[in-house]
Amino acid sequence: MVSQDTRTGYFNALVSGYFKPAADGRMLYFPWGIFGKGYVVPSQQEYDRLHSQLKIYQCTSLIVIVALAATQSILSCFIVALVLVAGYSVWAAYRKRGFAPSDERMSWGENMATQAQLYGVRGLWILEIIALVFVASGLLMLAIDPGQWLMALFSIGFFGACAVVFARVLRMRRQNA
Repeated sequence: MVSQDTRTGYFNALVSGYFKPAADGRMLYFPWGIFGKGYVVPSQQEYDRLHSQLKIYQCTSLIVIVALAATQSILSCFIVALVLVAGYSVWAAYRKRGFAPSDERMSWGENMATQAQLYGVRGLWILEIIALVFVASGLLMLAIDPGQWLMALFSIGFFGACAVVFARVLRMRRQNA
């Protein structure tokens, strides 16, 4: 049996969105989060290895995308993001081989509740502020340099969505406190 993970930190909390404890105590792996079915992780050692690999993927992907966003065009970021998702798709299909499929699904509410439990309040506030700064930067970019409208709208849309999610997780933490 695999127990619910209680590791803390941004990437640990982010990776926790791939997992959910089953009713019988086993840990389920959801390669596509709320958008796909789950698979039973056969052991604690396998869970630890999978969790670590997903954390490395998340960290590396974030660094690559942020570095490209700072130095390249939005098209370059989009192409690299597609390559990263394609690579993850192949890896996840390979990685879940031998895992028994589960009939359980992960709901948006369950995923958000897990995130609310694992993220620290201070970290969530920092993420909320950063997201709002990027929204404001997108609005400023739109006003000052309308030629960069695509990047500005991407910043407003993406980080606006992030701000909404962080605010919801903060509210969930407050309600559960």
